[in-house]
Amino acid sequence: MSRLIQIARNTFIRIEGLIYQLFGFIGQLFGWVLKQLNFLGKLLGFAESQYLQEDEAPRSQSAKTELDVTAPDSQETSPVASSSRRRPDNSMDYFLKLAQQGKTSKK
Repeated sequence: MSRLIQIARNTFIRIEGLIYQLFGFIGQLFGWVLKQLNFLGKLLGFAESQYLQEDEAPRSQSAKTELDVTAPDSQETSPVASSSRRRPDNSMDYFLKLAQQGKTSKK
């Protein structure tokens, strides 16, 4: 019985490989046809134009100004100072003294 199961499994594996090869060939064929149609379309002038038509230019300018006007400038949230960025040691006395000297010298 195990010989029959092995034959069935091998048959399905070979059928799967054959289908994979056929679909691969069909995919390559369609890719080649699409490449030829794309070349023919470009040759006949069906490529996308880079020029703006008359009705598109005012819409694009008004859309830009509308985006600028409607952009909110909310700075309601203040940045929270994080103490995790500080150094663990407290040897900042030297820098604090320099800052105090700088403040007194400017006056």
